[in-house]
Amino acid sequence: MGPMAALAVGLPAIVALIGLTIAGGGLDTTALKQAYVQRVIVFSAVQAFLSTAIALLAGAALALALARRTAFAGRAPLIALLSTATVLPGIVVVFAIVALYGRTGFVTGAARALGFEWGIWLYGLPGILIAHSFQNIPFAARLYLHALERTPPEHHRLAASLGMSPFAIFRHLDWPRLKAESAGLAALIFLLCFISFAVVLALGGGPGRATLEVAIYDALRGEADFSRAATLALLQVAIGLGLTLVLAWRTAPIAEEAGTRYTLIRADRTSLSLRAWDIAVLMAACLFIVPPILSLTAGAFSLATFFSADMLQAFMTSLVLAAGAAFIATLLGYALARGAIDGKRAIYSGLAYATLAMPPFAMVAGLYFALRPVANVMALGGPLIIVINGLMALPFAYRLIETPLAIAHLRHGRLAQSLGMNARDRFRFVEWPLLKRPLLTAAALAAALSLGDFGVIAFFGGSDLVTLPLMLYQQLGAYRMDEAAATAFFLACLVFVFALGALRDSNHAHS
Repeated sequence: MGPMAALAVGLPAIVALIGLTIAGGGLDTTALKQAYVQRVIVFSAVQAFLSTAIALLAGAALALALARRTAFAGRAPLIALLSTATVLPGIVVVFAIVALYGRTGFVTGAARALGFEWGIWLYGLPGILIAHSFQNIPFAARLYLHALERTPPEHHRLAASLGMSPFAIFRHLDWPRLKAESAGLAALIFLLCFISFAVVLALGGGPGRATLEVAIYDALRGEADFSRAATLALLQVAIGLGLTLVLAWRTAPIAEEAGTRYTLIRADRTSLSLRAWDIAVLMAACLFIVPPILSLTAGAFSLATFFSADMLQAFMTSLVLAAGAAFIATLLGYALARGAIDGKRAIYSGLAYATLAMPPFAMVAGLYFALRPVANVMALGGPLIIVINGLMALPFAYRLIETPLAIAHLRHGRLAQSLGMNARDRFRFVEWPLLKRPLLTAAALAAALSLGDFGVIAFFGGSDLVTLPLMLYQQLGAYRMDEAAATAFFLACLVFVFALGALRDSNHAHS
């Protein structure tokens, strides 16, 4: 099963690069020497580095505050809002950020009313950092919080009995947990920001502030320069593969840990200075995370302008594409996780995460040109989008499936082997009890990610193939703001419905 899944993951990327290169008549290595391409590479790296640094520092501070303050009334709603911010589609995040901080945004208007001129020019690096931080700080905080909550309660009881200071608790209990998560998390966030498309396309403000993903899109859609697109795609793959190697190496399955089932009571919760710091961190998080989410609710008042035949078609198209992508991501995620458990984990984990390194535009266009001689290319848009979105969601599905599968193998693998169980019985009696929730979780999360995808549909989208994210982008481009508000609200609700169960089950599995 593992080798077949590895072939299914690697073959489309290889065929796509070959098809793109042939369509362009070979690679254009001179493109790497162009000042524009060099500026794109530098800007991609700089904004990704800054976004990652902000996410890790702020996410760690927020996670520590939530870990220490377990009794305040707004804790559960705040964590739910963090989950919401994490899964919101990039194009919806752009709409929310512009609605708040744009020239006609609420914050800008409030500042002018008070006599202040809002000094941030949203279209450029500041806007990109705000949008990336809005999604990545909650993401980092959730993962860090899971790591901190896996600390055995006995450790904090021992720290209290020894009279350890808050700094000593952080150094000996918290820091090892945060450090263990940071390398893989940093590689993942950097890679996601490095290949960011929707946010940079909408808020970049010009060709000088673009990522490689946007440059590849411009080369394909704007200039039809396939040779340049193939060269940039190979460059991004090379950079991305280096980061995915770090991600696969530093992201290990969560092992079962000794400890009781008692509620985690931290020894540093009574520190007055930490209490003041935690309150400040939680208030800052609320002021940063809550307003953009609340701004989306304004679209509820414009829903009357939203429902139409075009909306229904876009809605059904989005659901069909999301269902297909979820099936592919879940199936390949299980197959690769199965191969990782049987041996050669580094190879299968690397393949699962390597899909993040492959530019979706380059993959779609490459497959399009590679299959054109043998297939009706006009009918390939939908299937290709399903395949690419499934591969893009694979790393997240794999991570959700690998951990419980590893635990099942740890608990019962030797017994199943000694009993001579075949693959079907092993799945039914050994793996399924621990995998039924994670498999549904992986499918729901993959569907949520596919529903909000704007990157791939931006290449193939047209009058015959429109999804809700593409409809939102078209409405924003035409300044139909009431319709855009309604679409953003509906899309956010739809994505959250799929992601809510996934996040709840994921939390249950990892807590």
